[in-house]
Amino acid sequence: DSIVVAIGQIPDWSFLDNSAVSLHRNGAIQVNSQSGLTESLCVYAGGDAIRGPASIVQACADGRRAAESICTEFGISFEHTNSPAKILSETDLVALKRVRVRKEVRHNPEILAHDQNIGFDLVEQTYTEETARKEATRCLQCAAFCDKCVEVCPNRANYVFLVPPVSIKLPYISCRNGVASAEGEELFQVQQRRQIIHVDDFCNECGNCAVFCVHQGKPYLDKPRLFLSKSDYEREENNAFHINGNTMLRREGSRESRLIIERGSIVFENDHIQLNLSPAYEVREVVSKSDFTGILSIKEVAETALIYNGIIESLPFLIIPSRVQ
Repeated sequence: DSIVVAIGQIPDWSFLDNSAVSLHRNGAIQVNSQSGLTESLCVYAGGDAIRGPASIVQACADGRRAAESICTEFGISFEHTNSPAKILSETDLVALKRVRVRKEVRHNPEILAHDQNIGFDLVEQTYTEETARKEATRCLQCAAFCDKCVEVCPNRANYVFLVPPVSIKLPYISCRNGVASAEGEELFQVQQRRQIIHVDDFCNECGNCAVFCVHQGKPYLDKPRLFLSKSDYEREENNAFHINGNTMLRREGSRESRLIIERGSIVFENDHIQLNLSPAYEVREVVSKSDFTGILSIKEVAETALIYNGIIESLPFLIIPSRVQ
């Protein structure tokens, strides 16, 4: 005999009167931005109550953040559960490419006839198993197979290359009294087999890849940038790669490193060190070129070698034969 309107209305905060929970002038609850904790030491808040109308995704994130903070408070491990990545076969990829070039109409559920909409029967029906399966086939599997920046680039500046998934422990390099050595270790992981290389020589920065990127990135800037011309490479300061024969040059923060892939060994060199490693990244020799403090990560070595080998195997036409430059 009554209707309660509870959509998009201003919350009634009267239940917070005389409590330790405070409100901003705009009516939102004041919380710690890192934990969601209010000024009360045992009350957490999230969702529309702290920011105004927003998405359910943000509200769920607030709940997860509060749960993690509570677990930390009680000394309980808060583990993030990751769903296993979907692995697509070559047959799956071909089928997906066919789906992507066609507009597949959404399967709308059946709706209760208007003249029958007079009680509490379900108005919008659920899918049958057959319809649910048909609707599921419309999924483009963007998390496992995107390639959107490859598809939309008018100049063909973005290419897919394949790398083997890896999970290895790499040593750190330290320097004491001018002598460099390997010590400790860190984990280096790459889970995604399909990677993107951006060939900057072909790019006119039209922005297509940034507009269509499903991850809201800028592939022409974010992806590893390969320069076929060494002179163009040398004008760059960050995220620049150049291959000449069995050598890959890399520039990050105006600092250059050099990777040489030889039969049975990997040679890496930068301003501080020269390394000789096995193909499994075991350090065979370390030579200090200059004193440095702290420790150096050699993740850069593994990343560069992975990119180089991926291009060699998948995109050999991008390799310039070795020559004096």
